[in-house]
Amino acid sequence: MTHEELIQEINQLPRDKRKALGEAILRNVKEEQLAGDSGDREQSEVSREEKIAAFHRLRGMLKTDGPPPTDEKVKDDYINYLAEKYS
Repeated sequence: MTHEELIQEINQLPRDKRKALGEAILRNVKEEQLAGDSGDREQSEVSREEKIAAFHRLRGMLKTDGPPPTDEKVKDDYINYLAEKYS
C-alpha cells in the first residue's frame, strides 16, 4: 500500500477511529524516542565534549589588552566613524 492509498484509507475512517489511530501512532513514536534516547545521549555527550574542547581552544579570543571601553568612548568612536563615512 502506498502512502497516498494509506492516507485515503485513513480519511475514510470515522473521526473517532482516526483520533484513536493518531493517538496510537503518537504513542508508538514516543516509545521509540524513549527507547532510542540511550544512543542519542551518547552522541550528544560526544558533541558536548567537542563543544567544550572548542570553547577551551577559543577562550581568550575576545580578551582585550586593557579595560573595556566606557559607554562614552563607544559613543564617541561611533560618531567619529559616521562622520568619516559620510564626509
